[in-house]
Amino acid sequence: MDVKHCRAFVAVAEHLHFTKAANALNMTQPTLTHLIQQLEQSLGLSLLNRSTRQVELTQMGEVFLPLARNVVHDLKSAIDHMKDMAELRRGKVSIAAFPSVAANKLPPLVVSFEKQFPGVEVIIRDGIWENIIRDIQEGTADFAITSEPKNMESFAFTHMYDDFIHLLCLDTHPYAQQKSVCWRDISNEKLILLSDNTGIRQSINQALGDTTQQFKSVYEPALIQTVVGLVAAGAGLGVVHSSYQQVTYQENIVSLPIEGPIVRRPVGILTRKDRQLTPAAKTLLAMTLDHFTSNSESRN
Repeated sequence: MDVKHCRAFVAVAEHLHFTKAANALNMTQPTLTHLIQQLEQSLGLSLLNRSTRQVELTQMGEVFLPLARNVVHDLKSAIDHMKDMAELRRGKVSIAAFPSVAANKLPPLVVSFEKQFPGVEVIIRDGIWENIIRDIQEGTADFAITSEPKNMESFAFTHMYDDFIHLLCLDTHPYAQQKSVCWRDISNEKLILLSDNTGIRQSINQALGDTTQQFKSVYEPALIQTVVGLVAAGAGLGVVHSSYQQVTYQENIVSLPIEGPIVRRPVGILTRKDRQLTPAAKTLLAMTLDHFTSNSESRN
């Protein structure tokens, strides 16, 4: 016994006529009769009284009818629900991203997505690199805008653009008059570096190797806002990615690139190889790639 037997019984019970019920179900009367017989045999009960003139429910048929209706209704509800998700009338998508991306680049993209698909809930999980990777590993986020992990065995990465390391200093500092600085120039400066579990710090450590230890790190906060606050207070020079410029903007703070070497961080879409994305996640991911690719081409 399955749903088709319940649907057949409900149709006969509502029409009290086999021919009319068969027409409503778009099947032949013998097929309908066979389904009812199979249902009664499976239950070990007679559900219908049949005569040449009429069809009526037995007492057991009266008991079974609301149960059969529930089965048919629940299946229809389940199918409608899944169709709504497939056609993005409802659903949920979670995206993890660096704070710089979440604050500067994601808002217009998310607003555009929600205008097109108002029934889909969008969750933004902004955080440091370590937390972003964990969100993807655990499936808390569908995809992430982040840098590429060293161990890519479980992940797929699509490059979108490059970030570069910048120095933040007060506009009264001698460096503020320069177009750029070199790493060796700031080796004796009081630096405010982000903590080791952040993407920017890992980019620096990877590019500079052991020479990273030569720098004087007076503070190592996890959040970029703290770096900006410390620089503004005169605690030292901040080291951040270029994508943080909008977040870090203050009238008395200057941002300039650090060279020798130029440290770049490839940024892109990170997903888990073994996970199928929902229709909502696939659509937002495609919009994200298009958005960032278009902006990258326009800058070039």
